[in-house]
Amino acid sequence: MTITARPAWLGAPFVLALLFAALYMLLPLLAVPHWLVVLSKGLVCPLLALQAWRWRAQIGVAAARLLVAALLFSAAGDVFLALDRVRLFVPGLASFLLAHLAYLALFYCNRARPFRLRLWQTCAIAALLGYAALMLAWLTPALGPLLLPVCFYIAAIMAMGVAALALPQIKQGGYFWVGLGAISFIFSDSLIAIDKFLLPLAWAGPAIWLSYVAAQVAILLGWRRGGYCG
Repeated sequence: MTITARPAWLGAPFVLALLFAALYMLLPLLAVPHWLVVLSKGLVCPLLALQAWRWRAQIGVAAARLLVAALLFSAAGDVFLALDRVRLFVPGLASFLLAHLAYLALFYCNRARPFRLRLWQTCAIAALLGYAALMLAWLTPALGPLLLPVCFYIAAIMAMGVAALALPQIKQGGYFWVGLGAISFIFSDSLIAIDKFLLPLAWAGPAIWLSYVAAQVAILLGWRRGGYCG
């Protein structure tokens, strides 16, 4: 009898992270203390970080450390925004800025050597930078004193996105998921910016959370499957 190996992404921390992500969306509908909502949100990325560390033999210790750093900084941002998305917005922004810098370092360390881009990668990066310019032009009049920190943040997340799209395609599936994760992260943060500074969106909360979790999961799973190393 042949026993089929369990897929690598079905590690217990990974599954628990998805369960807590779903729980975070359900708990606000119930009469539960707010700290339970904060806890369910705050546990998602640490569990993904634990899964990344358990994969260090496959992805390399250096890569695992950067993934863990990115996910733990993200967890801090999650908790800040869950506690008070208005008064703790700047600490949350700073936490996610550090998360993007960790992802940027990870992607940069795995850049193609010698560096080269395919035509479609160049086009995708140009489109992403054009989107960043349009988004910043749209946001600038509404940012007020937050203009400088938001500009730094946009620069960091776009650099992360460019580095993800510029990765070499060692294994096709992995590259696709990492790139999709980076784009999903940018989409999630765009919704946050639009909802906070420009136009309140009734459906923003679920859309932001789903695209954000999808981003973290896609980057982690793509790195595991992509053949990249530390």
